[in-house]
Amino acid sequence: MHGAAFSVIMPVYNAVTTLCESVDSVLSQTFGDFELIIVDDSSSDGCQALIDRYVRQDCRIRAIYSKSNQGVAHSRNLGVSAARGRYIAFLDSDDLWLPDKLEAQYAEFNDGARIVYSSYIRFFPNGDEKIVKVPPQSTYRSLLHGNCIGNLTGAYDSHELGKFYQRAIGHEDYLMWLQILSSGAVARGIERPLARYRVGSSLSGNKFRAAIWTWKIFRLELGLSLFESIVNFFWYARSSLLKRI
Repeated sequence: MHGAAFSVIMPVYNAVTTLCESVDSVLSQTFGDFELIIVDDSSSDGCQALIDRYVRQDCRIRAIYSKSNQGVAHSRNLGVSAARGRYIAFLDSDDLWLPDKLEAQYAEFNDGARIVYSSYIRFFPNGDEKIVKVPPQSTYRSLLHGNCIGNLTGAYDSHELGKFYQRAIGHEDYLMWLQILSSGAVARGIERPLARYRVGSSLSGNKFRAAIWTWKIFRLELGLSLFESIVNFFWYARSSLLKRI
């Protein structure tokens, strides 16, 4: 397939229990001009057979198989390198899109947006759900105060902005969106939820690791001063806490 509007990048690693639901949420989009690039990071649980089946069934799907496990950032980067579409979007193999996600974003791109994201729904193993609402726009400065661009909702115009690749660090997606916005671009938010984010069961440990990752991004990746890092970290922690209330 050449010239699809969207390239959807889906990294996969040992996700046999959730992969089909995630892929089907892409194939069920009301906007069908996309390619889905599934990058399997050397899974050992039978994912390859499922992926091969989808590739045979739908010509919009391409598969890339890593010979060794190299992490989610490397998998996404392989997908971005292979992408032929103008708009780059991401969906992990355990998350879901609502049916009109791409259609809604395509309308925003046609209206002049270069980066589009949306609210999304966090759903938990016990069946609880919470909507994470996002602001109507986001800049580099505002994103430092809290990551409102859920990677499963974000998409950017690679013809206007170029392609961006993720570093193999914690919060690799947050750093990528910061880098995209650092050029002065403004991201446009869609108020209604367009995706569903699956929340795992080990939240307490993840919170502590996420805090360390965020601090390292401020200090090591972006080179912010100690004072700037402290201020931004305070606002980031506040934003993260409000997401969970």
